[in-house]
Amino acid sequence: MSQSYDYMILGGGMAGANAVMEIRKRDPDGTVLIVTRELDKPYHRPPLTKEFWTFDNYPEESIYYGFLDDEGIDYLTEAEVTAIHPEKKMVIIDDDAQYTYNKLLYTLGSDPKWIEGPKSDRVLAIRTFEDYRQLKGFAKKDSKALIVGGGWIGAELAASLQINGVDVTLLYPDEVLNEKRLPLALAEKFQQSFKEAGVTLVGDAYADHYQVKDQTVVLTLEDGREFTGDFLVLGIGVEPNIVLAEQAGLEVGNGVIANEYLQSSDPSIYVAGDVLNYEDVIIGRNRFEHEDQAVKSGQVAGRNMTGVKERFEFGAPLSYTDVLDISIEGVGEMSRNRDDEIIEQIGEGYIVYYLSDGEPSGILTYNVKVDMNKARAILQNPPKTAQGLIGSLQPL
Repeated sequence: MSQSYDYMILGGGMAGANAVMEIRKRDPDGTVLIVTRELDKPYHRPPLTKEFWTFDNYPEESIYYGFLDDEGIDYLTEAEVTAIHPEKKMVIIDDDAQYTYNKLLYTLGSDPKWIEGPKSDRVLAIRTFEDYRQLKGFAKKDSKALIVGGGWIGAELAASLQINGVDVTLLYPDEVLNEKRLPLALAEKFQQSFKEAGVTLVGDAYADHYQVKDQTVVLTLEDGREFTGDFLVLGIGVEPNIVLAEQAGLEVGNGVIANEYLQSSDPSIYVAGDVLNYEDVIIGRNRFEHEDQAVKSGQVAGRNMTGVKERFEFGAPLSYTDVLDISIEGVGEMSRNRDDEIIEQIGEGYIVYYLSDGEPSGILTYNVKVDMNKARAILQNPPKTAQGLIGSLQPL
């Protein structure tokens, strides 16, 4: 015996949620099943490291998507997809339950990278609502936090916990915090803001393993240095969940390969979110872990699953962070394949144009607001010379 659905959504993240909303607009009667490993039904993820920590009494229930009471949508929470059989249009859940589909969305996202050490509630990565609840239980005033990773999530958490009275040590591999994404002069300004906020910064730090002794986490770096805290948060990157796709015979690489309509190598299986490898119309085939991409790829995939034939003509997803007194937004490629940059000062803020082989590959703003759609247009149709970038964006 197996249950059958018109649409199956594998993954309960933002891409899947947006796909379901688009499906409902075009097929109000189609049967839908959402399968997620999490305890929670679909929700907006950014507040886990942002608003929950920076706003007093930010309502937790506000992050859930509004379609949750639709009686035509079924959910399997705390459920593990164990196999996909495209030839039968069948998915196996928890090793034995069988579900068949007409169209399937593969949006299983990514899992955090880890370091060696025992499983413990005191060691976590902020990927889910349950992770946030777990962290909230430990992040008491005057508790000691170790955060490994200097990317946006690690930096946001370090600042947020510090202003909530937690004693934070932030460890990262760069000599200067976020120098791989920011020009050195801005990275130094960024780092100085954290020092002034009271965060203990440890650069050139490569985490090797950890131990948990009683109620203390001991983190050991590759060079032998040790740091102790009440809890440890790892923000050292993620790996896309492609194993099930590969086992199902889908084309994979850095993610699951999709065509311009977000179909995998099996036309009945669509792809969206963190795991999607697509042809970006500005910077070429790539995979991004950004809210902007998750929302828009989910929307296009959902529409196409109902029979629409819409190309995913999305370019250079937006990434952003608001931390301490700093607001940063960026589009395009900022951390890889760049060989030069042009920095334009606008009042107290900056616009950075990243160049690769003389052509702009990414644009970042630091404490200045611009129209990011215009920034994307510049990446798609750049001026004849790199110096022509200066003045091409005006502050809002």
